[in-house]
Parts: sequence; C-alpha cells; structure tokens
Amino acid sequence: MRQHNLDTSGTIYVISTATKTVTATIPLGLDVFDIAFTPNGASAYVTNPFSGSVTVINTATNTVAATVHVSGSFFEGFPAGVAITPNGAFAYVTKFFSSDVVVISTGTNTVVNTITVGPETGRIAFTPNGAFAYLATAGDTVLVLDTATNTVVATVPVGGGLSNVAITPNGAFAYALYGGSFAGNVAVIDTASRMVVATVPVGEFPEYIAFGTQDPIASLLGQIQALVTAGTLTQNQGNQLLNKINQVIAKLNAGQTNAACGQLGAFINNVISLINNHPLTQAQGQPLINAANAIKAGNGC
Repeated sequence: MRQHNLDTSGTIYVISTATKTVTATIPLGLDVFDIAFTPNGASAYVTNPFSGSVTVINTATNTVAATVHVSGSFFEGFPAGVAITPNGAFAYVTKFFSSDVVVISTGTNTVVNTITVGPETGRIAFTPNGAFAYLATAGDTVLVLDTATNTVVATVPVGGGLSNVAITPNGAFAYALYGGSFAGNVAVIDTASRMVVATVPVGEFPEYIAFGTQDPIASLLGQIQALVTAGTLTQNQGNQLLNKINQVIAKLNAGQTNAACGQLGAFINNVISLINNHPLTQAQGQPLINAANAIKAGNGC
C-alpha cells in the first residue's frame, strides 16, 4: 500500500505504508495544495492553485497523466480542495476566492460542469453512497449538493471561518471545521436532519480532519484466518483463499487493476466451491463473497 504526500516545493512524495519510507518522488514544478485518489487507486488528482490547474498522476508509474485547467486567471479563483465521487466517475474541485465548484470527468480528464453555489467555496466531501456532497463555504455555512442534479438542496448554518468538512464512514454525520484564532470548533452535522447536533472546541486554526476506516482487504484476510482458527476450514483450504487475496494485494500495488479483479473473481468461485462441497455453510461463505464483491466495486471491477 502507498500514500502520496505533498510539500510546498511542488513535489509529491510516495510513502510505503508497510515500511514507512519514501519510495518515490514526483516533481511537478508546480505549487500543490490538495490531493485525492480514485477509488481504485489508479489515479491521484492534485490541485495547483497558482497555476489554475489540476494534475492527474498515474500511481502505477508515478508520472503525470494529464493536466486539467480549471481557472483561466487569478480573478477566477484558485483551485484548492478536491474530492472524488465514490464511484470514481468525477473529481469535484473547489476554488478559493470563487463561488464555483468545477466538475472533472475522470474518464476524459476534462471539465464537464461548473456549479455556482453563491458563497466562496472551501473543501468538499461526499456521502459514502455518492448521492450528496457537503461543501464548506466562507458564508459561514455548509452547503449540501445533490450530485444527481448538481444543485444546492440544503444550507446548514455553522459558524465563521469554515475550513474543511468530512463525512463519517457510515454517512451518518458530517464534521465541519470552523473558527480561526483561538476559537476553533468542530460542528457535527446530522446528515438525516441536516442540522448541527454538537459542537466540539478543538483550539486555534483547525484545518484538516479525517476518519479511520478498516482496510476491507485486511478485514477479509482476518475473516478467512478466523475460519481456519475455528477449524471450519483446513489450513490448506484457508491458504488457497489467503493466497488469492494476497495476489489481489500484489496486483493492486502494481497498478494491475484488471488482474486484481480477475483474482477476486477466482476467490469468489473458490468460496462457492467450498459452500457446494460443504466445508462452508452458505451463512459462513456469503460474508466472504459479499466482502470480495465490495472490494471489486471499490476498484471499478
């Protein structure tokens, strides 16, 4: 697994999360601000504020695949925040000093829509199902966009100095950072009622927020090992499944998404065989199939 970090020199650092070391650097020669990955991990979208563009990185080769211009001049605003829709089809780019959100097709790497929302835009986050986007604005509000129509369907008053917003993995709440100086807070928004239900003081200048999630592949490996430990599967049967998932990991890390999808299909067939031959009951095997299908969906299989 890899993580890409940015710095003010216009360089992206690729860090191995296994070894905690820098494995590559990508010099863009541009200012960089924010980064977001497509769900399959194949591409990274990087905002370049002062050049008015978004750089698309091929994560398999760590090279620039495309450059998308989203601002023609200083007066059109700086591309700042970027987020990818959960289905991987679009990148939404916000612009400081602008009320626009630019929508980029990840299939063609072209601008396909510009949404004018009114207040100056901040950062943006999507609900897990992709139906809505929550947008922090300089208007002391969080706007809720319907991604099917790209229109504002709700306005949530929060507080001054909004800087960021993030959605919980289950989609139940949006956490919005606001307040500068020594009055920083996190507003907790119930996504069902679209109302602030709690305020958490965190200190001066809150800027970034993220939620931890369990790696779905690691979770699947744990489920298989638990079946072996319980004696439901023999070590050999478990190893057959584990080996297939380890091949999925290797293929994804190498940027070979199609091959990884094929391995996931082989894994599902193996589980079906174990169900048909009775080492696994349907109730024991179905969660493995569901997990594999979720990983396939997350990688665009």
